[in-house]
Amino acid sequence: MKYAIMSDAHSNPAALALALKDAKRRKCGKLVFLGDVTGYGYDVGETLKLVKANFDVVLMGNHDSVCSGLEDNRFVRMNSHYDIDRAQGQSLGKRDVNWLRSLAYVYENKDFVAAHGDFVDPKSWGYVFDERESWDSFSACDRNLMFCGHTHHTCVWEFDGAKITNRYEERFRMPATSPETISFRIKDGMRYIVNVGSVGYPRNDLCCSYVIYDTVTRRVTIRRLPFDFGGYIKSMIAAKIELPPWIVEILTLAAGKWR
Repeated sequence: MKYAIMSDAHSNPAALALALKDAKRRKCGKLVFLGDVTGYGYDVGETLKLVKANFDVVLMGNHDSVCSGLEDNRFVRMNSHYDIDRAQGQSLGKRDVNWLRSLAYVYENKDFVAAHGDFVDPKSWGYVFDERESWDSFSACDRNLMFCGHTHHTCVWEFDGAKITNRYEERFRMPATSPETISFRIKDGMRYIVNVGSVGYPRNDLCCSYVIYDTVTRRVTIRRLPFDFGGYIKSMIAAKIELPPWIVEILTLAAGKWR
């Protein structure tokens, strides 16, 4: 079985459609979404339609939880990024909100386990950004293969029982100017946390990314697809949508690439 595993579309249906087309071309038999359908972008309705129509498994993300009214109001008010989610929750119909509220926090089968954020407490939205945080998740979960999202940055943590290695770190920091594949086989005796990156809102690699896992060959394939994020953000500006600070920073850093 080939699984396509995606995360963090954030109301960007065009980027999600690009990844879905690529996954179907590669004959993925089952599609798993690791959360954050909502937030940041301005087309949550179309994104929800795509997710519902295409994914076999959909997990809860922190933005989905806020959008559907599950998070404590004090927590929500502390983060201005959630203002968009609260507005989106008010714009959605009751059926869509209830669907978001019904999402599970963890998906597990005989081959792997998946969550939106870390594996210490999937309902608390912890990140796996560094070696210490990856160690915490390896300690909290005994599975050999774990998939997550939430950081908006693709990453592969490999653990041999004593040492944790961040594989392909420099490569994942570079944008993909053409479709790119990074592939490796799961080794016996090793454990892995694979962050699948973000379909709709990468932080610094400026590409649409997702992961394919082949359970027969035990091969993880990371797909990095060019997408016109500059044009998408300009359309947000034209629609008078307030951008979060990290998007402004990306605009500043990448302005030369998008001219």
